Amino acid sequence: MIGAAVTQSGGIENGGGLGIVDLHTHPTLMSYMFGTKFWKAHRPPTWWCPWSMRTDLAALAAGGVKVFLCSTYVIERELFSDVWPLRLVAAAYPRARRIATAPMDELTREYLDFAEAMIEETRRRQGDVVEIARDFGDLQRIVGEGKMCMLHSIEGAHHLNGHIGMVDELAARGVCHMIIPHLYPNPSGGCVNVFSKYRIGAAFGCFSAKYQDASGLSPWGHELVEKLLDTGILADPTHGTRPFRKQVFDIIRAHPKKRPLIMSHACISGDGPTEFGPDPDEIKAVADTGGAIGIMMFTHREGRRPKTLGVDYAMHAIAHLVRYGGEEVVAIGSDFDGTSDVARDMRSPRDYQRLREAILRKYSEDQAAKFLSGNAERVLKHGWGN
Repeated sequence: MIGAAVTQSGGIENGGGLGIVDLHTHPTLMSYMFGTKFWKAHRPPTWWCPWSMRTDLAALAAGGVKVFLCSTYVIERELFSDVWPLRLVAAAYPRARRIATAPMDELTREYLDFAEAMIEETRRRQGDVVEIARDFGDLQRIVGEGKMCMLHSIEGAHHLNGHIGMVDELAARGVCHMIIPHLYPNPSGGCVNVFSKYRIGAAFGCFSAKYQDASGLSPWGHELVEKLLDTGILADPTHGTRPFRKQVFDIIRAHPKKRPLIMSHACISGDGPTEFGPDPDEIKAVADTGGAIGIMMFTHREGRRPKTLGVDYAMHAIAHLVRYGGEEVVAIGSDFDGTSDVARDMRSPRDYQRLREAILRKYSEDQAAKFLSGNAERVLKHGWGN
């Protein structure tokens, strides 16, 4: 397993401890826009700070992360319509203008190229410490050699630009996972309105409900899910409405390849928009397929209660998942660099040591190993590839 230290030269030291598989991170989201460097060490604040990366190499190594899914996310076109300040940014900056206008499938390839160039630059500067896996056997080799492993992931079917056939191209490139719905409806169907809590934004003319759609899975979306399962890319309905998720669950259960269900990053038991987290029946449905649910690393709000520290929230979420789905359903899906609402004790992967220690105070080492990496590895083994 990859240890929790970085040498003075920047390389990763192999060591003991319980390594982590993080099912959802966004190191390229801000670095593509603002030029932050994955190979450099950052000390990000708790507030949103796009020029200070959370999931850099040093932070991942310090937290004992051995595998991380790097999620490609190209901003949906609706966001430029819905949030007028973004239109000003697009008018002023060529890269933002390109994101707002270029064909989405072309941008998807560009982001994947960027992620791969990010890893190659890191290897040139820091040595043979991190590598991209193209299949599960590749992942095993990379981790076995004591290196950190990056996997390609896609967040949102809008990246396909309506072309289901692009799934074959993504699979050949090594993409292991696709979140089907995201912040706005796409051809696959509706989504949970994650902006409903942003009342201040709505007051200033942003986050209008007219851009949202609470429908379930569309016929195109049904075809896409079948294609993902046939091809061996994990199909993830995390951002879908409850009807959307139920339809995806039904397809996965009926599919002859019996792929595991995955919800890569979830708010557990009342966090965020009420529809976003899986209910007890959904947790059980995921567990029954041998799947896993990744716990987001962010501040916990419930009703009018004050913020809860990140480790406390994560421990609450683990207990909730174990109660309704058993030990095999728990995983980590931080959403670092994707969400700005981080806790002061969980600002970046560096702070995973706090979570690891808290888990070991309550659970056995075998249980902790399942939660931190084992369950996620099982899902990748059985859901990725042929």
